[in-house]
Amino acid sequence: MLIDINSIIKAIPDRQQAIVIFTDLSGKRRHLDCVFNESVPPGCFLLFPPDSLPQEIDMDRPCTVRSQDVQGNPVGFSAEIVGIRNRRIMELKARKSMQLDDLRDYFRVNLQVQVAVFYDPDKDETAQQPLELEGRTVDISQSGVLTILPEECRIRKVLMLEIDLPNPAETIVCSASIVRSKRIRKSRWLTAFHFENLSARSRDIIAKNCFAEQRRQLRENVRTA
Repeated sequence: MLIDINSIIKAIPDRQQAIVIFTDLSGKRRHLDCVFNESVPPGCFLLFPPDSLPQEIDMDRPCTVRSQDVQGNPVGFSAEIVGIRNRRIMELKARKSMQLDDLRDYFRVNLQVQVAVFYDPDKDETAQQPLELEGRTVDISQSGVLTILPEECRIRKVLMLEIDLPNPAETIVCSASIVRSKRIRKSRWLTAFHFENLSARSRDIIAKNCFAEQRRQLRENVRTA
């Protein structure tokens, strides 16, 4: 059920962590962490870390904002970009709230847990060696996971992932394909995976872990504020 957009804006506390998804001038969708600040509803501001707000934003296309209300429940809305105030502040005008199923599809949180990557070649793949890498996740959503691995994964076929999630404590095993990979330092490769045919149960476990981790982060922010 869609909720009145003004109620959504009022329900998000100032200085709440948020994620904005916008389109750049090349047509690529990009995710950025930010901090929400209310204006006169349905208006709001997003505050970004220094030098993180790119210049190549398509100002004519809508963006999506995901955050939490005061009870820690996930909320989200689509918005038009009113303007860029400076290198750290974006002004938005919210247009429509998002349904819970849509939020679950997009919901992504920073979460560092163990991940293992496996590949067992078919019998006819005589030139391909089996693969087993162990690393850590950076963030996760129901659509994919960003990881740091000890070496580059050069196999561009469907791989198997094993992810140890803490809350609820479950290990999910699923298939995934590499979206991008970049070396960030010696023996550390930032590698993004897109889940393939994720089961409904695994999807639900990931969603519960995302919600639990954001609530934990919210409590930590309140204690340190």
